[in-house]
Amino acid sequence: MQKATPSPSLAPNPSVAALPPPPKVTLTPPKGIRNQVPVGLLLPLSGRHAKFGNSLLQAAQLAMFEVADDNFVLLPQDTKGTAEGAVDAAQRAIEMGAQLLVGPVFGRSARAVAPLASKAAVNLIAFTNDRTAAAKGVFVFGFLPKDRVRRVVSYAVSQGVQRFAALIPNGPFGDRIAADYARAVAEAGGVLVRSARYGRGPNSATEAVKLLGDYRERRAALLAERQRLSQQDDDESRCALKRLEKKETLGDVPFEAVLLLEAGEALKATAPLLPYYEIDTRKVRILGIDDWSSRSLRREPSLAGAWYVGPSPAAYADFAKRFAAVYKVPPHALAALAYDVTALAAVKGGQGAGGFGMDQLTVENGFAGSVGLFRLRRDGLVEHRFAVIEVQPDGVKIVSPSPESFETAQERNPAVSEPKKDVEIRPLGQ
Repeated sequence: MQKATPSPSLAPNPSVAALPPPPKVTLTPPKGIRNQVPVGLLLPLSGRHAKFGNSLLQAAQLAMFEVADDNFVLLPQDTKGTAEGAVDAAQRAIEMGAQLLVGPVFGRSARAVAPLASKAAVNLIAFTNDRTAAAKGVFVFGFLPKDRVRRVVSYAVSQGVQRFAALIPNGPFGDRIAADYARAVAEAGGVLVRSARYGRGPNSATEAVKLLGDYRERRAALLAERQRLSQQDDDESRCALKRLEKKETLGDVPFEAVLLLEAGEALKATAPLLPYYEIDTRKVRILGIDDWSSRSLRREPSLAGAWYVGPSPAAYADFAKRFAAVYKVPPHALAALAYDVTALAAVKGGQGAGGFGMDQLTVENGFAGSVGLFRLRRDGLVEHRFAVIEVQPDGVKIVSPSPESFETAQERNPAVSEPKKDVEIRPLGQ
């Protein structure tokens, strides 16, 4: 019978024990790599949206030069303007070590990238205003129509407007705005008297305006009154009939403000329909949520005195001036969003990767950027604060500056002066 092989002894080996201790080794990254904070920037740099994407890239680079330290690394990646391209771009950025993803631009692309960002445990700040893309760790940084609607309605109520109406196009966007508008009016203490919807057909908006202003009923009432007065044989009736000669309808509409969603040429075609069909825009305030500052819109008589909401004009003008000084061209209207997100990333990146955590990105007081105050919420929505601006023939006038805090009382009534809260960064980029 074979003997079992004795197990090796676990006693210290005298020859090994006599060796000197190994030297202490410290691993250090190569020069220029220490503490780098890479951020992926997903933009359409080729394809039909390339001009837009490159303007956003320039704004992001401006923020990096003005705000970032040497450790901040921007990783621009071309999405080609498609959801598939956005996924490829995000994958490249993540493989390059991106600790935060900025972009893409469109809602569909943001939704496509979201699972990839979540799997990599990287937060995503997209430029879209499609709130269906918002989720935990996925922020939609575009200007949300809901916030703009609430702001203009709140201001109107603070100025004595109580009865509201709306002229809203058909479609999913119109559906969301109609719901947001009804909620905003109720929250502000007003009454939504009526809404009219229209399609893209040549006569659809005309019919909607007639319906909104009870044009047929008021026209019939005028004709009936003329008929009645013509049958009276007295001076008072003849004078009253004379006064009605140039009128098209009888009586006023039952609302004091009406929301229009159009901009540009579409607004120039829609707004004049109101006074044409006897909705007197000298008495009924037109409200909007898009930029109506162009000269061609200011020259439209029906828009005189209209109120619309927009980013803080002074803050944006300063950004646009710096942008043009560097690149010799004006920025795209939404390029300031890229500046603000990149500036935010640069400031938070100075705290290391932890600066991109949910607690750091969603501070309650928010941040002040090139388009005014904003804050990121845990549900993925991003709140911006807007100014209310009045259209005048010779220009536009700020009638209510962009609020400087997220005080709810001030939001309910912008005319009330509220104590200012400290904002964590004021402003980003300076």
